[in-house]
Amino acid sequence: MLMLASMARSPRLSVAVPVHATRFADTLAAAAAAERVGLDGVFVPDHLLNVARPPAGVLECWTVLAALAARTTRVKLGTLVLATPFRHPPLLAKQAATLDAIAPGRIVLGLGAGGFTYAAACAQLGFTPLTPGARVAHVEETIACVRTLLGHDPADFAGTFARAEAARIYPRPGAAIPIIVAARQPRMLALAARAADGWNCPLPQELEAGLAALAAHGRQPETLEVSVYTIAVVGGTDADARRALARAGPAAQAFGDVEAHHLFGAPDRVRDRMADLVRRGADHIVLDIRGTPVPDALDLFAREVRPHLA
Repeated sequence: MLMLASMARSPRLSVAVPVHATRFADTLAAAAAAERVGLDGVFVPDHLLNVARPPAGVLECWTVLAALAARTTRVKLGTLVLATPFRHPPLLAKQAATLDAIAPGRIVLGLGAGGFTYAAACAQLGFTPLTPGARVAHVEETIACVRTLLGHDPADFAGTFARAEAARIYPRPGAAIPIIVAARQPRMLALAARAADGWNCPLPQELEAGLAALAAHGRQPETLEVSVYTIAVVGGTDADARRALARAGPAAQAFGDVEAHHLFGAPDRVRDRMADLVRRGADHIVLDIRGTPVPDALDLFAREVRPHLA
């Protein structure tokens, strides 16, 4: 199984770019800032609907990722995470190979079973909803299909959700594309343990429980990259951060109390929380900046936070 590079003490640092209620110009500016300040990666969420504010809209993940691949040169580019029940596995393999041709060696394929917008997207866009168990099975089959089609030429694949016969995908990636699985629930954690190159923890407060579940399934943390998604509300002072949190609105609290569990506050406080995530087992921290323009927040991270983490 492919191993992603990890840094034992100084974590890899990436940003989840904004796609909700935003212009692509702002998404691109966030990615450009990540590359400018030396972040390791840029990740794109996969929500087909803006459930809270439908008219405000949301940009589609794979389309955005392709555009960013053409406009960046260094950062890793990934999905955090792609809802596989909306993606035909052989076509996804072809899309991933094409994206690797645009940004060679920079693609990370993050997969999941569909989050809190899954049911609404099925209803509005005409997808047949899958049971929770079938959604997990779809993720597992997608991993197997992508690896088969990109690892063999020609390739045959026969699954429950997809088939391929003598498939020949060109251009072919120069190296295997890493696959990470975002997981909180037992079946998805078991899948991450047996099949993924990396595990993404969607909630910082569940990091230890997730690592324990992986270990219970025979997967030790040193054999895969452990990434943590976290809301990040930062400012020059704690008071600045509280004003940013107020600007971010209730949606920022959807993943648990920001001040208690996520990255919040002045730079010294954020450094302490990031160091704690590393101590608890994180190799890679993915920032979802809220309440402050992403380029401004990343400049602050570059000046006041990251240099003190090593």
